[in-house]
Amino acid sequence: MLTQCPHSPLQLCTLLTACRVPCVWCRYVGDGVAPRGLAFGMPTIRVDGNDILAVAAATHEARRIGIEQGRPTMIEAMTYRIGAHSTSDDDSKYRTANAPVPGWDSERAFWEARSPVVRFGRYLHSLGWFNGQMEYTVRSEARKQAIAALNVAHGVSAPDVRTLFTDVYDELPWSLQEQQAELKAQIDRYRKEYAYISEKQLEGL
Repeated sequence: MLTQCPHSPLQLCTLLTACRVPCVWCRYVGDGVAPRGLAFGMPTIRVDGNDILAVAAATHEARRIGIEQGRPTMIEAMTYRIGAHSTSDDDSKYRTANAPVPGWDSERAFWEARSPVVRFGRYLHSLGWFNGQMEYTVRSEARKQAIAALNVAHGVSAPDVRTLFTDVYDELPWSLQEQQAELKAQIDRYRKEYAYISEKQLEGL
């Protein structure tokens, strides 16, 4: 159960004794949500979300509790989002330029070195299960597949603009009706820039 609105799912998990699925959370600021799990009487594990082995161990423990006790377990995996939240997100507004400890060029550089991919890769290297040549081969093949997928995606037409408003509500609330009207006015005003949007789509706005 993955969500950012904790109270309803936590109540369901604690009331439904058959619920044995760990609740995993992701937060950006604050002291996290682990205390809420305890408040609802749930076994709670806070773990380094960038440590794959630690997350696996926490999940195994949550599974054991679920099987033996029939209780859900909250797992809070603490991590750091390297990239911006979206293409319209200016993450410089909430990231600091300085690293949390000396020795790093920036906050991002500090956390990139702690990437779960990097850390688990080093672990595999230390065991002799992975090496530089294997990594080069995997990365090269993954890059080819990504480029091929991008080329296919570029050939797909843009989605119907009306789906911006029809993917959630059966009847649009007033707030979305206003946004829909604003979008139509924007497209009408700059019609040349929105040439890829058909007249049929506009009729539905």
